[in-house]
Amino acid sequence: MPQVIVKGISREKTAALAPRIAETVSSIIAVPREWIVVEHNDVAFFRGGEADPHSAMVVIQWRKRPRELQEQVAEALARLLLAEGSRPVEVIYQNLDMDDFYEYKGE
Repeated sequence: MPQVIVKGISREKTAALAPRIAETVSSIIAVPREWIVVEHNDVAFFRGGEADPHSAMVVIQWRKRPRELQEQVAEALARLLLAEGSRPVEVIYQNLDMDDFYEYKGE
């Protein structure tokens, strides 16, 4: 955890970017890379009622962190997606109450 949900780009592009996304987020917030989960979410965006195949959105679910870190992560991820041709790129944070987060790894 954190979970980075990528919307609006192809599954293949998400898979290709996933290692860079994980490395980017982990280095900025100083957590192990293995903690970063990248999820592909297959969606279509429509702006003004018209299909917009270039829009991308990143939703980051994590425990609340300082605004400075949020801005650094958002800018770094936007740069990655902009370099891949996405326009616009929107980044949204969902700050979780970690009292409501459970992880079970089994034996």
